[in-house]
Amino acid sequence: MARAASPAMPAYMRRYLRRFTLCMVSYIVILYAGLTLARGMAVPAPLAIMLAIFTAAPICGLFWAIFRLLAECDDEYQRLLLVKQVLLATAATMMIATIWQFLVVYDVLHEGPQWIGVIWFAMFGVAAPIVRLRA
Repeated sequence: MARAASPAMPAYMRRYLRRFTLCMVSYIVILYAGLTLARGMAVPAPLAIMLAIFTAAPICGLFWAIFRLLAECDDEYQRLLLVKQVLLATAATMMIATIWQFLVVYDVLHEGPQWIGVIWFAMFGVAAPIVRLRA
């Protein structure tokens, strides 16, 4: 029995996946190198700042890749779903950060939210099926 051919991946999605892959590979390489350097010797503050910025740059690149995907998407319905996904991820991240900060204010926790970018990406992943199920 012959299977129907799956539709080809749109060009905008292939570009997004290339950008995503480049950012993630860069992040892994920079993080590994930076942590190896930082754990192998005492790193002076200027170098630590530079390592932090270099390590964060590919993560910032992931945000750029998502927003390029929004700009390049030529399917209006898919763009709408992506915008809803971004908004839901942002709202969920802000809610988590707000609750977390008030837990600090009321001395339940001792530190405020960290890794906000990681939380946003997790919420971006959680938001995808929610947005598509409700579409």
